[in-house]
Amino acid sequence: MALHAPPEAAALNSTQRPPWAQAGALSRLRGWLLARMDWFFPAPLRGAPPVELIRYRVLLGATFVPLLFGLLNLIHGLLSPQASIPTKAPEVVAAMSFVGTLLLLRKARALTLPAAFLCWSQVLGFTVSIMLYGDPFISAHAVVTLFPALAVYLLGWRMGLVLAAFAATVLGLLRPLYLIHHGFTVPPITPNFLWDMHLAALITVMGIWLLGALHSTARDSVQASLERTLETLHEDIRARQQAEARLGEMHRALMDVSRQAGMAEVATGVLHNVGNALNSIHTSARVATTRLRKLRVPSLAKTAELLSEHADELASFLTADPRGAQLPAYLQALAHQMGREQQALLKELDALNEGIHHLESIVSMQQRHARTVGAVERLAVPQLIDEALRLHALSFDRLGSRIERDFAEVPPLLIDRHRLLQILMNLLSNARHALEASPRPDKCLRVRIRPSADRARLRLEVEDNGMGIAPEHLPLLFSQGFTTKETGHGFGLHISALAAAEMKGRLTCSSPGRGQGATFTLELPLTGEDVHP
Repeated sequence: MALHAPPEAAALNSTQRPPWAQAGALSRLRGWLLARMDWFFPAPLRGAPPVELIRYRVLLGATFVPLLFGLLNLIHGLLSPQASIPTKAPEVVAAMSFVGTLLLLRKARALTLPAAFLCWSQVLGFTVSIMLYGDPFISAHAVVTLFPALAVYLLGWRMGLVLAAFAATVLGLLRPLYLIHHGFTVPPITPNFLWDMHLAALITVMGIWLLGALHSTARDSVQASLERTLETLHEDIRARQQAEARLGEMHRALMDVSRQAGMAEVATGVLHNVGNALNSIHTSARVATTRLRKLRVPSLAKTAELLSEHADELASFLTADPRGAQLPAYLQALAHQMGREQQALLKELDALNEGIHHLESIVSMQQRHARTVGAVERLAVPQLIDEALRLHALSFDRLGSRIERDFAEVPPLLIDRHRLLQILMNLLSNARHALEASPRPDKCLRVRIRPSADRARLRLEVEDNGMGIAPEHLPLLFSQGFTTKETGHGFGLHISALAAAEMKGRLTCSSPGRGQGATFTLELPLTGEDVHP
């Protein structure tokens, strides 16, 4: 049976040669041979794991090589003068079994059928052959051990045991009993017969060694792979345990921050708004300074100097001199311009005063909240929301965002003012970032307060029409360390969710998707028995 190179092998150019083609001569020969052997297998067998692919190659070699030598021996025997077809019947049957194995292997989806056919056909053929010959020693030849060993390697120890037990029974028990009962004769030993027997034994011994070496190599490969996998798994488990320990420490630290200190997020919001106010003050001061520098004071001074020079002849200067004739209109335009500059400067000074007043409000509210950290008090939620909005007022004004309030009538809550303010500051900060990143001009923030359907809980909703949240991010939104912001730390929403849970409430989020805004909903019990810290 001729083997042809696959078409794709011929299409490889010098820059696309397989790895074996770029190695040494021995490696190239080995790679070339393996490539042709693998081409013989159907596609499902070519993609088998390496250890299994070795078995397929051994089966092909154990079939093709004996077939080749058997055909040569058969041709040589038929060409001899004493040859006859009946005497060569065992060789013909053996060749047919090898050809059948190759055909089964070419169409097979697994190793079992062609391997079983090869091993059993050879053992049965050998059994028939020794029964036909009177030589009492051929059944003890080394070649008998080859196919049981091959069966163990290709089919496993159970199938190999069945085949070995059959061969042992026939060759080690039935054959001697038969010869003892019917008698036997020892044929003359010729040099050719001696060489044939010992060469077959040599090939058999080396074949068994090859099977053992392949099995040992495959076992060592699997064991090494298993050891590497176990080592990697051990490292992964150790890393996971360390990560879980760090996660526990971080969780406890966050709980401590949320329970005891709790002012970090509010302080961040305060500092942010203080920074915004200072930026506004700085901008107003810079604009006022620029406008003051651009006032036409030098021009006015030159005009006054010109009038002073012609004080004795002022009437004739204003009427006869071209420069004097232009002075009334120039002074009128100058007065109009300086009036505009005055209004602009007053506006900037008003902005400065407003910024300073805003700073005073921020500091005042921060001092009031700092005095009530951890204290449970009965408070009106709309009033606290207004305070939080005032802390963010400048930020939303700069964005040109519209703020809508929809406050239903709800009773005051007995709750920790700081924790609730902490959550509000986080939600408003997230809404501000979402609106900043959104290109839409009609930026809007809506804050709603309403009781739940069963009137047992208060629902506080903070909705924006900003960048929105991707569906795959929603389940992770309140996880520790998760953030979609380039400069975010991923703690704000996590701490807010913890604070809500400690107040027997729940913080959730919904969003239609990217670019479609988001709504954060805080639910709190209207009764205050369970909200103490």
